[in-house]
Amino acid sequence: MHKKNSLLLVLISLLLFISPIAFAQEICNNGIDDDGDGLVDLHDPDCSCRFQVNGNLLQNGSFESFKNCPVNYSYTSEYNIVNSWEYGTYTNDNEAEYYHNFSCSYDSSLVMLYKPPVLPLPDGKAFVSIRQYVYTNLQVKETDIAKIYVGQCLQSPLVTSVQYTASFSAGRFQSNDDTAFKFKEEPFTVAIFGHPDCNAAPFGEPFANSNGCPSNYPGWILLGKTTVISKGKWIQTKINFTVPFNINLIEIGPDCSIINPAKDLADSTTLLDFYVYDLDDIHLLPTKDFPFQYINDHIANSCTQDSLLTVPYSPGNSYQWYRDSIAITGASQNIYHLPVENRNGNYNVRINNGSTCAVSEPFTVGSNTVTSVNFPADTSFCEKDTLLLAPALSGITYTVNGQLTNLIKVSKEGNYQITANDSRGCSKTFTVMVRADNCSLSNLFIPNSFTPNGDGRNDVFRIPPESKIKVKSFLIFDRWGHKVYSSSTNASGWDGKFNGQTCAEGTYVYIITGIINNKQERIKGTVYLIR
Repeated sequence: MHKKNSLLLVLISLLLFISPIAFAQEICNNGIDDDGDGLVDLHDPDCSCRFQVNGNLLQNGSFESFKNCPVNYSYTSEYNIVNSWEYGTYTNDNEAEYYHNFSCSYDSSLVMLYKPPVLPLPDGKAFVSIRQYVYTNLQVKETDIAKIYVGQCLQSPLVTSVQYTASFSAGRFQSNDDTAFKFKEEPFTVAIFGHPDCNAAPFGEPFANSNGCPSNYPGWILLGKTTVISKGKWIQTKINFTVPFNINLIEIGPDCSIINPAKDLADSTTLLDFYVYDLDDIHLLPTKDFPFQYINDHIANSCTQDSLLTVPYSPGNSYQWYRDSIAITGASQNIYHLPVENRNGNYNVRINNGSTCAVSEPFTVGSNTVTSVNFPADTSFCEKDTLLLAPALSGITYTVNGQLTNLIKVSKEGNYQITANDSRGCSKTFTVMVRADNCSLSNLFIPNSFTPNGDGRNDVFRIPPESKIKVKSFLIFDRWGHKVYSSSTNASGWDGKFNGQTCAEGTYVYIITGIINNKQERIKGTVYLIR
């Protein structure tokens, strides 16, 4: 009895010792990492919402329809077991866990024993696995890494004038030799590639162990990719993309990256299992046909101080706003007032009706670029010349006296009403007075002599203040070429001395470099010092 009580006390102590955070669930509206996994709010898959998609450009997007049960998972014998899908790459690797359906006894017993997914599946009784191998050789080339893809020839091409979205559920689950599920926090990447020709699948060299990714081969392009953290759960995610030319064939699998070299762990955990990802319920449609919630920008635009972001209101719904996926404290209505300062970021709202939730598409609030545009109130240029008043700036257009332009050049004097506009509708208006001046150097008066005798008259050789030149360099040399004076301002002048010693009477050379009416000029002349 004493031993039983001691054992009970030990168990209670262990339970008390275990950190409560091990059992914590992420709370999605407090900006705190509640479950201690390093992921906060919408960054954490615990806060993801599932959306229902109707329609599909893909055939058999949940892999339910199959021709026969898989046995070997080799390209030559089982590359098209599932209707409409096939292996994306040539391979003779028998461990390329391809299609699975729980109606198949061999397949079901192997998969559910070796690396079971979480049940229920996102849709039906079938799913598919993709894979990226890992090598320990630091010098390995991407084309030498075995990667497993699934591909489908589309019934009609994807066209350049449409934005598309591919949605799917993805997950990585613990395996027979990773029962502790050590790598559940590690993200993985799912990519979509496209090709105009359906005959391009499978890609690569026939029966090769390793062909890398599709982009290594002619005609293939990466359409888009996303990073997933599943932590042993099915996570619904999506990829938005457009196509540069018509696409008739797509493939889904790893991207073209190389995983950092690693070895199996000492406890026999096989890293190969870690790089197997399961996919299910794949939909491909024009983005406009997806049931996403979109944020609207109200009250002119988000450049104004009192700007509103809104989503449609429905009774019984609760709302939580996020900036860069982190909850905004107190923002729990369908309307959110953007702050006046520090408003840049990607905004989402999570909508919950008690039984289901939805997360809106991100709405980007960028910087008000026109705030950095400035014009002088008064400026001038030389007659018969042209003044570049405003250069071309990325994302900025100008309206000058009612005319739209990308840059501003003027050749006439007058008042110019200028409005700078950016791509988001922000604007800033200026009034600029432009004068045309006679810029002939003959109008620039510089004395040809001075008398530094201390009588208070003409004692200093300087550029008269009324001269329309902004001095950058003012140099004076004696007749042997020795510099006796230098300055970079209009205000100062030469008093006829060098290093505190009086210079001799005679002729000296000056060189002035400066700006006259927006043009740099260099003026050279002589001045006579009289004693």
